Amino acid sequence: MRSSMVRTQVYLPHTVYDKLQTRADKHGLTLAVQVRAALEDYLERIESQEEGVLRADDPLFQLIGAAASGEGDLSVNHDHYLYGWPKREATDSPTTIRARERSSKYRAARKKSSARRRPK
Repeated sequence: MRSSMVRTQVYLPHTVYDKLQTRADKHGLTLAVQVRAALEDYLERIESQEEGVLRADDPLFQLIGAAASGEGDLSVNHDHYLYGWPKREATDSPTTIRARERSSKYRAARKKSSARRRPK
């Protein structure tokens, strides 16, 4: 293992050194093992941020299941619960829903605009 390692020297603040030493004594680790693990974790996080990938330990994942609505169709009818829009059928495909919404918006917009254009 030693042949695959590179020796380096790092200066640490006393507070960080003391915390690492305390943790080493408590968990039976060496200072070097902790520093290597911390650096590997750091490099992994930086690489995943550059790729735009969420990691399993991302705090965002702690929100999953944090709240319950009691509604079984919340993922399908979230617009109904948030904005009061009509409920959607669970069997409707996204294409059908978009087509229905476009046609109703178009009719409403057309009626308003045609009323404005008529001469009195």
